[in-house]
Amino acid sequence: MNILIAYYSKTGATEKVAMALERFLRKSHRVTLFRIKPVQEMKAHEYKKREKDLPLLQPLINLKDFDLVFVGTPVWNFCPTPITVSYLRRLVSAKGKRFVLFATCTALPGTTIKRMSNILTTKGATVVDSITIRSIFELDASKLGIAERFAERVLKEL
Repeated sequence: MNILIAYYSKTGATEKVAMALERFLRKSHRVTLFRIKPVQEMKAHEYKKREKDLPLLQPLINLKDFDLVFVGTPVWNFCPTPITVSYLRRLVSAKGKRFVLFATCTALPGTTIKRMSNILTTKGATVVDSITIRSIFELDASKLGIAERFAERVLKEL
């Protein structure tokens, strides 16, 4: 199976989860790890103003070569980041693709997964599973282990 893990990370927590997923999935599948980046770094509240036309740096948006796509985001104000929303809205060839969503947060995830899922289902994609990993402090091995066990369960259910 050819798997894409696309994620945005500002502080590194979501990146750690993405890398833990990659380490696990790479044992038996081809995996592409892709970090979603805005063209210009801004303060969090400035991204929201430009969510619909937020320019991304070399976005990997054509999904035709992938069998499964993981998309990860930190939670900002109970929602996915505008960077992640902008990425999801630009995706090409999402129809019929299977997605797994993940989010990292320090408190409540709010509507993060639901908003991401809604964007994808309007594109004809299927969200097969999701997880939110909460941690007030640095993500430790036990939290990253949760991500690996989640990936293992997702693969078994496919």
